[in-house]
Amino acid sequence: MEDDRFRRKIGWFRVCCCIMVIWIHAGNAELFLGKLHEGHPLMLLEYKIIPAVIRISIPCFLMMSGYQFFRGFTMEKLSGKWRRRVKTLLIPYLVWNLLYYFGYLIANQAEFLRDIVNKPDIRLSLEQMAEAAVFYRYNPVFWFMYQLILLVALAPLLYLFLKRVWSGCMFLAAVFFIIHGENTLPLLNLDALFYYSSAGFLALHWQNAVEGQWTRRRAALGAVLLILGMLAGVPYYARSFPPAIVAYYTLAVFGLWLMADERRLGKQRPWMEYTFFIYAFHFIPVRFLNKILADWLWGSELAAGALYLGMPALATAVCCLSARILKHLPLIWTMLNGGREAAK
Repeated sequence: MEDDRFRRKIGWFRVCCCIMVIWIHAGNAELFLGKLHEGHPLMLLEYKIIPAVIRISIPCFLMMSGYQFFRGFTMEKLSGKWRRRVKTLLIPYLVWNLLYYFGYLIANQAEFLRDIVNKPDIRLSLEQMAEAAVFYRYNPVFWFMYQLILLVALAPLLYLFLKRVWSGCMFLAAVFFIIHGENTLPLLNLDALFYYSSAGFLALHWQNAVEGQWTRRRAALGAVLLILGMLAGVPYYARSFPPAIVAYYTLAVFGLWLMADERRLGKQRPWMEYTFFIYAFHFIPVRFLNKILADWLWGSELAAGALYLGMPALATAVCCLSARILKHLPLIWTMLNGGREAAK
């Protein structure tokens, strides 16, 4: 696959994942209607049915990141890849975490905003500031970024296992087995490690297969992987079996990638370079819109459902408008968006 076409396909997948992440955080049934039983139609829709599909977004992000890091990787390229990710990952991570901390700190002083931010424990201190910057205390959506930074830092160690087919297979099997045992590692999520490493393994050994031109045969294989993934995920929803959800997401992401015809994907629009900014900022308009409209339209199931379904479009519009304004401040915009640009 041509590099431009590959980047364009990655870009479209990022946009879709971004929309799904917004949807994950858009749940509002209890804000509008108070405490509900789990079988309520709105609760089922917002916290069971749609999440069963859209929670594939973070595994997809991790797999795309792992694939791109190890695509054409050699140890000689490590320092360059690390330098780029300081700009695209580490600096934006720290900046956004501090912005959330100071934003909540300031908002907590205003009575009409205090209930919206809902951070009664926040105070000005070096300890809280450091905890906010490093451990995303006031920016929970950045747990994914924290995991990604750890994985990038561990890339040389991962490469030792992934660079050969046999050792890579053994490593992935070992990680999956540990997940099966419901064990944990300090700081690092095992499922994130599996997603990132499995995609990196493909980038090192089967790049041509992953990036081959779309054909009906590839699409059919992708459909089979997607169906197998959905079937593999059943034990998770039936009895909370962790390896099942990992198998579901992994197979489904690979399947969707093979099914997507890169030739039919249009050129990316200028706003599509905002995906990282949307991911980082979306929680604020989502929370604000849900809280304000829930107070105004309390008790309306119709309003709650309509806002939930429309939240990706509303939050994306707010984020894009904010991004267009911030682009007039190039230094700040670069720090907030990590210098990312949309593929042509």
